[in-house]
Amino acid sequence: MEEEPSSKIMHRAGFLLSRRPYSRGALREKLSALGDHQEIESVLDRLQELNLLNDANYGYNLASYWMKHEGWGPIKVRVHLLRRHLSEAVADAALERIGQEISDADLLVAYLERRARNHPLPGDRRGIRKLVASLRQRGFPDEAIYAVLRHTIPTVAWKKFDTGE
Repeated sequence: MEEEPSSKIMHRAGFLLSRRPYSRGALREKLSALGDHQEIESVLDRLQELNLLNDANYGYNLASYWMKHEGWGPIKVRVHLLRRHLSEAVADAALERIGQEISDADLLVAYLERRARNHPLPGDRRGIRKLVASLRQRGFPDEAIYAVLRHTIPTVAWKKFDTGE
């Protein structure tokens, strides 16, 4: 006896979700070959009703992990949330929720403390420039970078960096 298409889609979705969480968009993409758009959407709606698919929680959990454990800044996290097929509204809401828990500056200080275990803070202009570039790549905004580094880098080295000496 042949399985009904929506049953087949639901079975595959359950299998995928049992292994790891997905956003609605990413799961839709994974299931696209198993049925038509309407069948897939009805399965996704049912999974959402059962709270097995929740983009808001998924986005928040990913963003929280990346920021608190990987040392990523909000700019990089937002880009990666969008790559995971989350809407801009969901990505922004996740970042806002995390922003209420911990500031960009606090995240940056925590990252710099972890980093300092293996890489001492720079004491010259070139080293500070490299650190700033690295922090930008990690997705931290310039205002947070400069605010934190002003208080973290030794005063003499920061003055030389700031004045361009």
